[in-house]
Amino acid sequence: MSGYSGVLEPRPMVGAVAMLVNTILIPIMGASVKTLAEMGVGTLEMLTWRAELVLLLLLPFLLKAEHRAAVRTADIKAHAVHAAFAIATMACFYFALRTLPLATVTSINFTTPIFALLLAHLLFGERVSLSGWLAMGAGFLGTVLILRPDASGIGLDVLVVLVGSILAAGMNLAVRRMPARSSNFAVVFYLSLFGAIFYALVGGASLTVPTPTEFGLFLVLGFVALGVHTCVTYSYRFASSMMIGALDYLRIIWAILIGYLFFFEQPDLLDLAGIGLIIVSGWVVMRSPKASAPQNAA
Repeated sequence: MSGYSGVLEPRPMVGAVAMLVNTILIPIMGASVKTLAEMGVGTLEMLTWRAELVLLLLLPFLLKAEHRAAVRTADIKAHAVHAAFAIATMACFYFALRTLPLATVTSINFTTPIFALLLAHLLFGERVSLSGWLAMGAGFLGTVLILRPDASGIGLDVLVVLVGSILAAGMNLAVRRMPARSSNFAVVFYLSLFGAIFYALVGGASLTVPTPTEFGLFLVLGFVALGVHTCVTYSYRFASSMMIGALDYLRIIWAILIGYLFFFEQPDLLDLAGIGLIIVSGWVVMRSPKASAPQNAA
């Protein structure tokens, strides 16, 4: 996964800065979700408020003629595919963050490159090297160390995170192959528009009047989500997958720190060993030349 998108001219510094900002924003978003969950706010209500607020924050940008033109000329089908993956991925992680530690959700999310390699083998017939299979095995072992399933199996929240990681791979591939005529603003705008429409339909009727504290956290979710969408778009369109993936692993540091300071979550030695295995496996996968194949096929 070391290649660039092949759609836009590479701008690695822009992509690197965007991903560094993203490594901080995503744990902040996770902390906001966990705080709202502790206050009794449901997942669907969080997602609905977030989606509507993000769209409201974007609407003033349509005052610029170039942004309106970008929205009119964009590839709607490509944006719909990207938005579908993104909406489903976000729902999975919001749901899981209600009960799982922030570091656990973050570390399982790092299995996304592994899933991308496996799906490329299953769906597109891409050959996987011995190192690739070993990396997948190490990532699986790391996940087991973190989750430590008992006799009753793996809980629903954990399964939801794993599904979210698979969907995240599809989301990232979709944004990398977005046609050049779709500007970065159009990518973020259509993701927000489709998300606002979807959640208005499925969650609008369940909305309640938030307290001032809840509304403040909804605003944080809105601003942070807009920042995350923007950073992901810039990083995957302008920088190489290997650079992005390497920088993204810094996110676990913020997740552990925020989880410890605000939610008294403290990973033990087995958790840290599992996180280390997942990071190593993801790094090996990203260095594999075959890992770029799914992006070309997307």
